[in-house]
Amino acid sequence: MTEVERVWTTYINAWNKHDIDSVLATVAEQFVYDERPMTMSDVIRGRQAFREYLRGIFNLFPDLRIQVTSCETGSSLAMAESIMRGTYAGRTVAPFGRGRQISARVACVFEVAGGMLLHERLYWDRANTMRQLGLLPAIVSVATAPVVVFP
Repeated sequence: MTEVERVWTTYINAWNKHDIDSVLATVAEQFVYDERPMTMSDVIRGRQAFREYLRGIFNLFPDLRIQVTSCETGSSLAMAESIMRGTYAGRTVAPFGRGRQISARVACVFEVAGGMLLHERLYWDRANTMRQLGLLPAIVSVATAPVVVFP
């Protein structure tokens, strides 16, 4: 197993245990997490910001699990494909989809140096996830409804 594979495996195992401290132990202080434009408008920079992000994700998906299906490593840059599964606990301000399970194929490009994860870019099909949560039909109906109705 290469150093890159070892770091990635340790990182994913910590995610699956929802062990935030262990996740953070695998990332560099200057770690950059990038899920744009899937769920965020800007990247997350640094361990403390990533800690807050993880708390939110584990609250939204208390049974979240990631199953790595493939991982291809180069010198320090690597790619992995996984299946992400979990039950959406919902948000107080937007309870739509609460209690529904999702299953999404995700792809990650990540960089490891000095035994630490430096950067992760995550890609997945947001529309598919929204359909599983029952959100896409609601959004489509709002988006296609006339803004002004003339008598």
